[in-house]
Amino acid sequence: MGLGEKLHNAMEMLRKATVFDRETIKEAIKEIQRALIAADVEVQLVLDLTKKIEAEAFKELPKGLTRREHVLKITYELLVELIGGTETKAPEKPKRILLVGLYGQGKTTTVSKLAKYYSKRGLKIGIVCADTYRPAAFEQLKQLSEKLGIAFYGNPKEKKADAVVKEALKQFSNFDLAIVDSAGRDAFNAELVSEIKAVNNVFRPDYKWLVIGADVGQLAKKQAIAFHDAVGVNGVIITRMDGSAKGGGALSACNIAKCPVVFIGTGEKAEDLEEFDAQRFLSRVMGYGDLQGLLEKAKELSEEQELSPEEILQGAFNLETFYQQLKATKKMGSIGKIAEMLGMKMQVPKEILETTEEKLDSFKIIMDSMTKQEKTNPDLLNHKRIERVSKGSGKTESQVRELLKQFKQMQKVFKKFKGLDEAKLEKMQKNGKLDFGKLLQGFGPKKKQKFKIR
Repeated sequence: MGLGEKLHNAMEMLRKATVFDRETIKEAIKEIQRALIAADVEVQLVLDLTKKIEAEAFKELPKGLTRREHVLKITYELLVELIGGTETKAPEKPKRILLVGLYGQGKTTTVSKLAKYYSKRGLKIGIVCADTYRPAAFEQLKQLSEKLGIAFYGNPKEKKADAVVKEALKQFSNFDLAIVDSAGRDAFNAELVSEIKAVNNVFRPDYKWLVIGADVGQLAKKQAIAFHDAVGVNGVIITRMDGSAKGGGALSACNIAKCPVVFIGTGEKAEDLEEFDAQRFLSRVMGYGDLQGLLEKAKELSEEQELSPEEILQGAFNLETFYQQLKATKKMGSIGKIAEMLGMKMQVPKEILETTEEKLDSFKIIMDSMTKQEKTNPDLLNHKRIERVSKGSGKTESQVRELLKQFKQMQKVFKKFKGLDEAKLEKMQKNGKLDFGKLLQGFGPKKKQKFKIR
């Protein structure tokens, strides 16, 4: 069970308790403590947070809130504060970004993700390989930049990183943004400090971001302070947030070290990078959804394809649109991530969550053997028609039936997206923050949501 699920269970304990007293709150607090400590959050931070919850729980109630709603609200707000608060925002038009960090943290991959992120926002990007220490660094970054169609500069014959950066600045003088990938080491040492200081002096970046893997947990604090003392780090990017149980520890450690988390990496693909918003992140991992993030992803995708966000997330549903939407959704991250953003991951059938590119290709071949009428109205596909489609596509009848089964399952899922648009989203926002209780009522499980998390 992950951090989000454990915290969700603690909140549900508070929400569903038939008797709401100090004992109930203490039991829920114990669950929160277990969840945070398991996520490698520093024990003293956990104790401080839970003391605050206890201290605030029985104070005078704000107007219009019940005791239960008040406790849920302050618990959520204190958890948001623990992992980063709500102040951090990624810069819209940075000119120079320097990435620093130790080996194995995902720094080079993050350079390409940042390049894709900002190129989507209309900036002309240049990537610089200033890692002259690791032999494969030049080739890795070169290949990543070519795959994305981003300008690249590096010089494998030059051993001085600052000299590479100096030349790159000439090459990219008319570019909107230059991103430098600096060298790392197995551990923080004097040689690394000397090198990144030299690069920093030549490059003069407006943003210096430390890249840390989520699996370092609370050790992130030590790294953040060390790199900040060396070059004045003003932000952190945490990678591998999709697979590490220690993500909560890394987030809280960076917050305590006064190094705000700007982005998080959520997968291996170039698009698996998202702005870190503590409130939206916490709400999503706890199972309350992130529809704002979902719409943003849909918007980005609509710029790459002739599809509107509404067409991606809803609309008339037949086999053709099923295939298009499934493919579009895969590009937005994964079916699992989309379901997570809707706060309904547990409702989506496992086989849909695990749909692979290979299976998508197989579905397309099967659909090519169907008539236009059959694709528009899949209910026409009786046994004889399935047999004909099977022979025409070279697939088995069971594979054809699997496609039809997934179509019907997905049809039910996409019905829950109906009506999701910016106008509705904006209506649900108050002071720029989402009311996740209402969002759940509209798009998630049909449960009575008595509390509002803002």
